[in-house]
Amino acid sequence: MNQKKGPQLRMNEDSHTFKQMRTAVAAWVDLAETQWQQLAAIFRLRSVHDRDYVLLPGAKMRELYFVCQGLLRFYYINEEGNEANKAFIPENTFAGSLAAFTLDAPVLYGVQALEPTTLLVARFSDFTSLYDQHPNFDRLGRKFAEFLLIRKELRARSFLQQQAKDRYLEFSRQHPDLLNRVPQYHVASYLGITEVSLSRLKNAPVPVS
Repeated sequence: MNQKKGPQLRMNEDSHTFKQMRTAVAAWVDLAETQWQQLAAIFRLRSVHDRDYVLLPGAKMRELYFVCQGLLRFYYINEEGNEANKAFIPENTFAGSLAAFTLDAPVLYGVQALEPTTLLVARFSDFTSLYDQHPNFDRLGRKFAEFLLIRKELRARSFLQQQAKDRYLEFSRQHPDLLNRVPQYHVASYLGITEVSLSRLKNAPVPVS
């Protein structure tokens, strides 16, 4: 596996990429200018090539990611040694594992870029160290943890309560752009079905609401 970090640069917090992250953060917490500068200071810009691995299964989770441009996939290695997709992370989305960092435990999944990808990356230790500096940072950390928990719970519920057709329709409604950006075999893996089954679902008549 080709695991590359690519060049890392500190960018001015007024740059386009940092404005993207500031907009995303504002949905969770309203940071004062000085607080925003504190947060921006811990992030670095990183470029990742298409199909490069950002993190391999079994590694320690040391970093928090914000996707500025491009697309990441989070995947597991199953008992047969095959990859099974856990999540797709598009632009303007945070990603990482607070649990793995807090427990200092290896992550069970890997992270790969599916497109040329631009990330803002911070060390989790730097991010969590902000919690005690102002209640807004503590709130930001809580909102990020809630975001991860909700996404995980909805993912588990979809496999427990939904048929493959329903999972596909929900994925299509929530992420219509990803159907054209993500290779079909990756989408099928995410939905827990074969490529043949996915083709059948895609060609099936669309239900009238």
